[in-house]
Amino acid sequence: MELPPVKPHFSSPHSFDATSHVSEEARAFLQARLELLYRALFFLTSAFYALTTLAAILVVGVPWTHALVDPAYAFHLIGALMSLVFWMVCRKTPRSVRTLSWLDGAGLLGVLFLLKLDAYFDMDPLSLLLGTNGALISHAVIVPSSVRRTFWISLMGALPDGAVVALMALLHARAHSGSAVPTLDAVLWSAVAVFMATLVSHVIYGLRKEVQAARKLGQYTLLKLLGAGAMGEVYLASHALLRRRTAIKLLRADVDGHGLERFEREVQLTSQLTHPNTIAIYDYGRTADGLFYYVMEYLEGVDLDGLLAFSGPQSPARVIHILRQACGALEEAHGLGLLHRDIKPANLFLCRRRGMPDMVKVLDFGLVKEVGGSEEVTPQRVHMVVGTPLYMAPEAIVSPGRVDGRADLYSLGAVGYALLTGCHVFEGRTSVEICSHHLHTTPSAPSARLGRELPRDLCDVLLRCLAKHPDDRFANARELRTALEACADSSRWTEVDADLWWEANGSKVEVARPRKDPSALTGTQTLVTELIGRVA
Repeated sequence: MELPPVKPHFSSPHSFDATSHVSEEARAFLQARLELLYRALFFLTSAFYALTTLAAILVVGVPWTHALVDPAYAFHLIGALMSLVFWMVCRKTPRSVRTLSWLDGAGLLGVLFLLKLDAYFDMDPLSLLLGTNGALISHAVIVPSSVRRTFWISLMGALPDGAVVALMALLHARAHSGSAVPTLDAVLWSAVAVFMATLVSHVIYGLRKEVQAARKLGQYTLLKLLGAGAMGEVYLASHALLRRRTAIKLLRADVDGHGLERFEREVQLTSQLTHPNTIAIYDYGRTADGLFYYVMEYLEGVDLDGLLAFSGPQSPARVIHILRQACGALEEAHGLGLLHRDIKPANLFLCRRRGMPDMVKVLDFGLVKEVGGSEEVTPQRVHMVVGTPLYMAPEAIVSPGRVDGRADLYSLGAVGYALLTGCHVFEGRTSVEICSHHLHTTPSAPSARLGRELPRDLCDVLLRCLAKHPDDRFANARELRTALEACADSSRWTEVDADLWWEANGSKVEVARPRKDPSALTGTQTLVTELIGRVA
């Protein structure tokens, strides 16, 4: 399947026109196909050279010094080396569409040129025609291209065959030996090769257009699966008119009624949030098959899980910078009576944007709850607790129906603790053990956990967030944000620092831990209260 990470225009990803706006995924797909083609050519030509040379030495008795440089065999060696070079060029480093276009054309015409030279020295027009037909049709099958481009490049590759065969016929007539294929037959076979390659490209192009049409949701075209979870999938998509990259969350067809209710509640409640540090919802709807989906902004960068995995503990100034932004998003949500209930590193995404480096986005309001709102209680759900154990407030474990915004602040404090020390507040072999620590164990001071001195004011703020009783924490997100701003390091992480960090590490961190799922569909665990009761 031909795909477009991706520059949003997807209406004509099959064309190699350098002026056309081709998506990144289509570019990557093209590069992967060219790599496949040249890898296959390398192994085929290498095997052909080795076998023919060995046969000449062992069977015919040609001296090996002569066989290695004989034109009848050396052209296979040249073809193998040329294929190897093109394979290495396409292998790792991303290439532009213009570069790939030249690599494609030069590679195909180079192979055909070597075929013509080989056939000329062997005086074998049949191998020339068979090789041209095979090369053109195989190229049309493997490498995505428009019908027009396939026609012209095939014509350029096959057109000289008639002249080569005519020259062979002339030399044959002078030598009066052997047999020759009439020039007219060669021209006809070349025409057949061009026609078949163009027809193959037309059929495949049509199939790709059908697949593209099937991947549409209204004005959106699904480009690439980003991640999947228990409830649905998240796709990279492009709007037909705006040409804007978005992420689409699509509910699975087999999700039960409660899952659908939760999914719809997520989009309805999240769409009320307009804070710049909250992921934006653009649109929602249902597919022709009745599947529910909604459209949100597509983020490029890394979540805090990835940041920790890549670079470990962060500087106090940067931790403050990140937590302050998250406080802003939670302040708006709590002000509207909405609780997140699943604040964790995977749900805090760090973006690099022009003029706003290190911008935090709060993701995944799939567990969002209205303060004072009721959830359906059934015998199957009465003992269920939702959240992620490593970042779950004590009251969310023992009284999940009575939590308020201070539970989110506890989770945010646990995230800050992890960012500052590189360690979770509490660790254990099981979820029950971790939850037991949240209920009963006093957190170690961040300085003691990291093994070196850290700013006392920031450590005090984090430990206050991690107080067992909600009344001992900050009253709300604004109060927490104010406390963070009062820390001595609050202004030491500047835009210049952020720009320098992203310039040095941006590409590395995204490659080291690419974002699988912009809405963090995975990773949220459900616990059973009856089990927690054994340690409460």
